[in-house]
Amino acid sequence: MCDLRLYIDSIIKNEIVEAIESGFIYGVTSNPFIFSNDLKISLKSLVEELIPYIGNEFHVQVPGRDSSEYVKNALTIFNIDPKKVVIKIPMHSEGIKAMKVLKEVGVRITATAITNVIQGIAAALLGVDYVAPFIARVDESGYSGVELVRQLAEIYRLNRVKTSILAASIRTPIQLVNAFRAGADCATIKYSLFKNI
Repeated sequence: MCDLRLYIDSIIKNEIVEAIESGFIYGVTSNPFIFSNDLKISLKSLVEELIPYIGNEFHVQVPGRDSSEYVKNALTIFNIDPKKVVIKIPMHSEGIKAMKVLKEVGVRITATAITNVIQGIAAALLGVDYVAPFIARVDESGYSGVELVRQLAEIYRLNRVKTSILAASIRTPIQLVNAFRAGADCATIKYSLFKNI
């Protein structure tokens, strides 16, 4: 059994179905707020509509202005299908508070928008299931997103951390290859990159 996992980053049903049917896409990641102007239905309705098509896991980012709002929204979405849904929450102060509460009640979590090693360490200490370092965003800030993945992979290995590294914000094939070479357990790609495979 291969330990590598590749996800499609989309909320468009046809893209998801095509990707999952390829046989090498494990699941779906999503940030519906990137597409918020295009959404005509609630987040809950969107997840309910897509869940039959997403393969093994559906990583869904939930909105929140503070930790209590993150928790409320996360529980609503997670309970649609606890075996498949993983809740994405950004790694900032209110997100951290929410992740702590949600892990205590058994919600699977992806700490997203990881841009430095300290955030990745803190997320692992919270016991999250996945961290999502942003490759391209880190590159654009003048640092190396792949190096961020490499350092997290080394620290997690040395300390027997169970948190998986889900490389995100991948825009090119070489970023995808280098993320896996650096030790990412999984990665998520846009439909446009999937079509170039």
